[in-house]
Amino acid sequence: MNAKKFLQLFILAAVLLASFASTSAAFAAGCGSSVIVESGDTLLKIANRCGTTVSALKLANPQIGSGNLIYPGQSLNLPGTILGSDGGYFIYIVARGDSLKGLAVRFGTTVEALLAANPAITNPNVIYEGQQVKVYDPQNTPPPPPPPSGQAYYVQRGDTLRKIASKFSTTVDAILRVNPQISNPNVIYVGQAITIPAGVATYVVQRGDTLRIIANKFGTTVENLQRLNPDIRNANLIYVGQVINVQ
Repeated sequence: MNAKKFLQLFILAAVLLASFASTSAAFAAGCGSSVIVESGDTLLKIANRCGTTVSALKLANPQIGSGNLIYPGQSLNLPGTILGSDGGYFIYIVARGDSLKGLAVRFGTTVEALLAANPAITNPNVIYEGQQVKVYDPQNTPPPPPPPSGQAYYVQRGDTLRKIASKFSTTVDAILRVNPQISNPNVIYVGQAITIPAGVATYVVQRGDTLRIIANKFGTTVENLQRLNPDIRNANLIYVGQVINVQ
């Protein structure tokens, strides 16, 4: 093989390798856009398996909270994933190597529009793997945040407004009244925060909650909460986003 042909093959191989390396690590590892937790899994095991980090998994899945508690059957989003859409808005989970400028080009928007939609980003040059970024048309105004009253529920895979209403013993219309940002009741996305009308008979576990704290909030006892929630076998083991009957 002459030197010129060898050089051409070398350059071709280098281009292919660079193209492969630029692909999101999670997708390259064969994990796709999400992963289902298996028995024996830990955040570290999943991070190693899917080519990401524990901190990125936590950012991508705020329902995990500050601890490392995950459970079999739980669905975790991975970096590089787009979480549905809602009236022209969607959530993108930052992948390794992403930048705001690159995302603006990719999604046909501007860095300024991304910053306006994501006030938590204070430095346009710094975003993190696993961070959730709201993307919208720069000609539009971002939807208003959910009202402070009521409790927040984070949409799970397979949820519809009708299912959520049934879960909380309320109605779709009641949910829509306290969530004016939902312009299409048939379009919600995984991870979306939805305000549940006040006065419902259930409660969504928040970061830092324990059964005792929840019992005190509702003027009841841990024992009564366990009676109302027979699926809670260990009073010390509840997780963020879990729905608990309180009445």
